Amino acid sequence: MALSLMLLPQLSQLLSGTRLPCHTFVRSAFYVQDNPNDKPNWLKVILTLGTTAGLWAFLLQQHEEDVLEYERRKGLE
Repeated sequence: MALSLMLLPQLSQLLSGTRLPCHTFVRSAFYVQDNPNDKPNWLKVILTLGTTAGLWAFLLQQHEEDVLEYERRKGLE
């Protein structure tokens, strides 16, 4: 970390002398494509919702087990 802090002034001097590229000759990286909401990927939707429901079921089951274990241990004291 100390080395990078020592190099910071040199780096800022290097960057201050740089110029931004002229945008007249730069091609755009963006292009027009179809709206992805026109044709939803139903397999991905079903897998996502199924996974979410499964994780919630597991979470609720685990919570119930944890509550029962807490009550059991609280009664031992």
